[in-house]
Amino acid sequence: MDKDALSKLPPELRAGLYEDMGPTGIAALKPVPANAPYTPYTQAGASQLQGQYYNPNMGDTTYGSTYRDKKGNSIVTLNPKDSSPQITRAHEMEHVLADQGLGSGSKLNSMWDKLSTDDGGAYRGEVVKRLVENAPYLQKKWGLDADSVESGYFSPTVLQRPDMHNFLYEQMATLSALEQANNKRLTDDPYVRKNIFTTKGERETYNALTGLRQSRLDAKDLPPYTRQDDKTDPSAFQKLKAMLGFADGGAVPNAGNTKLI
Repeated sequence: MDKDALSKLPPELRAGLYEDMGPTGIAALKPVPANAPYTPYTQAGASQLQGQYYNPNMGDTTYGSTYRDKKGNSIVTLNPKDSSPQITRAHEMEHVLADQGLGSGSKLNSMWDKLSTDDGGAYRGEVVKRLVENAPYLQKKWGLDADSVESGYFSPTVLQRPDMHNFLYEQMATLSALEQANNKRLTDDPYVRKNIFTTKGERETYNALTGLRQSRLDAKDLPPYTRQDDKTDPSAFQKLKAMLGFADGGAVPNAGNTKLI
């Protein structure tokens, strides 16, 4: 990173980079070109992203990192040797959006607790466990990389840690990246609905905490971090309307079968 670019960073973010990387590490950073391939569409919502850089000093098992300050400003560093840059960049952009919206990516964990469990959704430790147990399916059908399954956030070693329940936000960042790579919604997958996000509330919560739903740039301009009824999970009222034919203008019985809605 050249001195001019560094000087333009917000002071708190600049100080944090110096503390973590030191001047030598910072000097090694090279800007990711604006026309680089695999730019995630979620970057459109990252209004507080201050830059993206290749970091040649990353080890062989680290592909990306997000640095933030307390005001939600972030920069992303990427390993130039990464063989799956599309997934990594989309994963890190999830953290950027969470930094911007919540102040920290890890706060998505408590948001899961807040949104999912009131109507019987699983606590996040159980969801982490399901994702680990079903990682082979995600690898086969969604392209989850082998490192994630064997030693990363979806590996059995996660379940041996006392803080295993805190890995959900990292897992969700990868799941959202896989959705982007496949151009499909995870919660439409019958296997995922049966074995991972098994309730309507869990599916709504996952969708509320990932992608552009962390900003106001989703297609319907929905409030960030709020659950919404989903087309694949109609509400009880919608089901009743469909059953009685009201969705097509059915007659209301207590109105003499003459009033249409």
